[in-house]
Amino acid sequence: MAEKNYFLLVARDELGALRELFSKNKLIFLLVLSVFIGGLYFIDPIPGKKILIATSGVDSAYALIAKDQQAYLSNQGIGLSIKETISSIQSAQLLAIADSGVNAAFIQGGVLDKALAQSIQSLGSVAYEPVWIFHQKGLEKRLDRFKDLAKLRVGTGPKESGTWVIARQLFALNNIDIDRSENFKADSYDNNLVDFLNGKLDVLINVNPQIDPVVNRLLHEPTAVIFELTHALAYDKNLPFVNVVTLPASSIDIANQIPPKDISLLATTTTLAVRKDMHDSLQMMLLMATKDAQRLTKNQFSSNEDKFPAYLDTTIPISKAATQYYDYGIPQTMRYLPFWLAGFIDRMWIFILSLFAILYPLSYLNMNLRAIRFKLSAEKIQRQLLEYEKCLGDKTLAKEAVASIAKSLDGLLISTRNQRVPMGCETAHFELISVLEDLRAKAG
Repeated sequence: MAEKNYFLLVARDELGALRELFSKNKLIFLLVLSVFIGGLYFIDPIPGKKILIATSGVDSAYALIAKDQQAYLSNQGIGLSIKETISSIQSAQLLAIADSGVNAAFIQGGVLDKALAQSIQSLGSVAYEPVWIFHQKGLEKRLDRFKDLAKLRVGTGPKESGTWVIARQLFALNNIDIDRSENFKADSYDNNLVDFLNGKLDVLINVNPQIDPVVNRLLHEPTAVIFELTHALAYDKNLPFVNVVTLPASSIDIANQIPPKDISLLATTTTLAVRKDMHDSLQMMLLMATKDAQRLTKNQFSSNEDKFPAYLDTTIPISKAATQYYDYGIPQTMRYLPFWLAGFIDRMWIFILSLFAILYPLSYLNMNLRAIRFKLSAEKIQRQLLEYEKCLGDKTLAKEAVASIAKSLDGLLISTRNQRVPMGCETAHFELISVLEDLRAKAG
């Protein structure tokens, strides 16, 4: 019980020291408080709880990935809403507009111009998007290169879509301008699909993950054959956003052997992009949700929990939070604390330590000053006691003078017992009380 009371006494003494410090240094405290409030404003330690992510297509592969992320984020108290757009380019444009409300988006690799790409940030790639080129069955022997495709009727997806932009770059490497050729038909993916199935198109190009509904339909269509490009690695070397991936034999359908052999495909990647001012903790939670979605799904083309997310498409600058994620992993605070508290600590711990580095020396100095003031006060009383002792040693001192000294000693004894005793000065305090009591007894 005594130990408990001692610690309570220590706590009370410290609080008293802080009150005394504040009362005597109000301007300093107001300055520190102003710095703290200003720091809160600029550091923005409280992450939001809402994410609006732009995805091109309501039933697209992007939307399916976003829905996988929703479940994880919901368990963390974060709401993820999906905004449908017509293309990755429009998604990126909304991301770059401050008042659009969109703070995340799925972007197809290689479709943004440099200015737009520099206005947003990347959390990394979350899936491969093969350049699916399907042609009508029976044309296999006539097709070997993009120049062969250009002689046929080709569907390229919507104008200015990611598929159209990438197709234009691929054909441009073969000195073919799809804008000026009547063989190329830009239309919606659904219309291109209908025209292909009805024989109005010979070739259909679609750049999307395998789980995209149109791609998945064509992979199982008996009349559609996947075009295998010769010299695929050459395109990998010439376009920074292009990779060469392998579609394993029978990986789509083992029973029907789709595809019948390993096929090399060109592929870009799906980039998860965010606004530059998106809170770092929200960015980290998006990456964690993506990792969780990748771990659970088996539908992503050439993806697994070890591959994605990864920073593969360098045309969009990587964010600071993503760099931390890839270099050091998830912050320890996010492993054990609620999302909002972890976000607050991650942003504020340096700031709090800085304030502590300022306040602690001040409080320590104040405690030392209190000890010095106590010792000076005790010495003053002791000098007064010396005078009283000399007077009491005079046998000729009148009784009235002795009574006056005794009264003064009573007052000193009461005030000394009631004064605040700084930590470390207890021995000196009790010694002073003992001297006062002895001298009071001598005065009668």
